[in-house]
Amino acid sequence: MAPNSTPLAVAAGISILASGWAAGLSTSLSVFGIPTILHGNAPSEVMVRQWRFQFLRGQSIIPGVAVLNAINYWTIAYLCWSRSLEWRGFAAAGLSTFFQVPYTLTFIMETNRQMLPEGKEKTLSEDSARSLIKKWGDLNVARAVVPIIGTGLALWNFCL
Repeated sequence: MAPNSTPLAVAAGISILASGWAAGLSTSLSVFGIPTILHGNAPSEVMVRQWRFQFLRGQSIIPGVAVLNAINYWTIAYLCWSRSLEWRGFAAAGLSTFFQVPYTLTFIMETNRQMLPEGKEKTLSEDSARSLIKKWGDLNVARAVVPIIGTGLALWNFCL
């Protein structure tokens, strides 16, 4: 990206910060939140309620940020392409950032369904609750890698 394109550089900087922030937020859910939930001797209902609180907070923020950030990366890629600037890193960053959505639907949604109530409170055994919460944390760490990759690709493109 040419340094003489200030609005484009600002837009790229915002997306780079947003994907880095999303990566940190997603990672912190698994690295700090899940072990905290699992560490105590709380009954399964309490563990699932704590996980649900964390899950719903993340669900209200992260998918929207991922989609908007992907669109912004793709717009930046298009504008760079139209100005004969390097654009591929931004396009790939958009794809990487957006990939959080299909990853969630493919790999994590079933675990979510097993822990989220449908009309009434679900009761899980302590072993089931611990196993599902740990599985969700592990899958979420893998999902957090995606915006980290997007951040790296965008930074690479930005520094050209």
